[in-house]
Amino acid sequence: MYSLNKDNPDFFNQTKLQSEFIRQASVCHGCRRCFNYCPVFPKLFKFTDQKGPKALTLDDLFDISPDCFHCNMCYVNCPFTPPNDLNMDFAHLMSWGWLFYRSKTGIPLKDRIFEMLDFAGFVRPLSRNMVKGLISEGAPELRVAEKGFLSNFKRKDIQNPKARVVLFHTCLVENFYPEIGEDLVEVYNKLGIEVITANFICCGAPMLDVGDSEALKRNAEYNYNIIKEYIKKGYDVVSPIPTCTLMLTKEYQYILDKDAIKVYDAMEYLLKLKREGKIELKGEMPKSIFYHTPCHLRYLGVGYPGVQLMRSLKSKVEIADKGCSGIDGGWGLRNYSKAKVIGSKMMEAFSQSNAEIFATECPLAGLQIFKASGRKPLHPIQVLKEAMKNDKS
Repeated sequence: MYSLNKDNPDFFNQTKLQSEFIRQASVCHGCRRCFNYCPVFPKLFKFTDQKGPKALTLDDLFDISPDCFHCNMCYVNCPFTPPNDLNMDFAHLMSWGWLFYRSKTGIPLKDRIFEMLDFAGFVRPLSRNMVKGLISEGAPELRVAEKGFLSNFKRKDIQNPKARVVLFHTCLVENFYPEIGEDLVEVYNKLGIEVITANFICCGAPMLDVGDSEALKRNAEYNYNIIKEYIKKGYDVVSPIPTCTLMLTKEYQYILDKDAIKVYDAMEYLLKLKREGKIELKGEMPKSIFYHTPCHLRYLGVGYPGVQLMRSLKSKVEIADKGCSGIDGGWGLRNYSKAKVIGSKMMEAFSQSNAEIFATECPLAGLQIFKASGRKPLHPIQVLKEAMKNDKS
């Protein structure tokens, strides 16, 4: 397993990093399944075609790693990942190379401001203008909400709850999409699930995005310790945003060199309880839904829980299956000339769809959907909320 821990001696081992780059690039050179996933692979194959993979240098790695936006699709679709003997994990190799590079060169001021979006809620009027200044020309607008999620959250006491969860609310929900958190709490409470919040901070995705290994580890340690404590108390931990769930469940083990912790995707958790017979979804939503699967949900490997739950409410759900949105944790907002190319097929599909509802768990992908179609997609939890309103029992 790779270490993305800045305090691990292997993190700054240049010989090991270059050797691993050459090893994995040699496999990619002969496979090329990922040739059109992102800007990284065309650059990589240009280098390997010119001089062969064994002649690759760290400068070559540092040249391509800024174009990795950590969608992890190269891992999801690679035929040579563990338990295959080739042990491929190009996604984490890119993260290692990027964090190594930025540890040596430093973080530009604009990127440092970008990774501080967790604090947008403290200065909301100023933040609206600040966010505009951080994104690329032509990129969809990420609007700071008038009020944060936590300011409106009220814990509801539930007698004999079906389950108890602590919500990792995420900075996206707190500062930009509080309605997702509010609707989640409403649905969970109606189903007899007790919901509490904790003093979490940003999951670290923006820090990985800009290459800040120090802030990344600091946030990971803080959240990891809180999550462990709540798990000991008998709570399950859920998150409504796949990117954040991925960071907590998958990435913290690399960043901290510790055992993985289980954080549930919010829809995954409801499907789990439904299968266990602990909850029953009532109501219907007999409408057509066009759905985008977030890349990070695919990497989590939990299937399509949101789709399954929506279909159980008589929704006719079509999965777009047109690739990545290109936004991925904010990279696309800062590199929109590249993001709009990556997300073009997905955007075209939504621009042409006549479905009554658009849906996705990823609100940043939702920005691309809105830009393409003029229609704001719903989180599946919001579809469930509307369906439950139609319950006649």
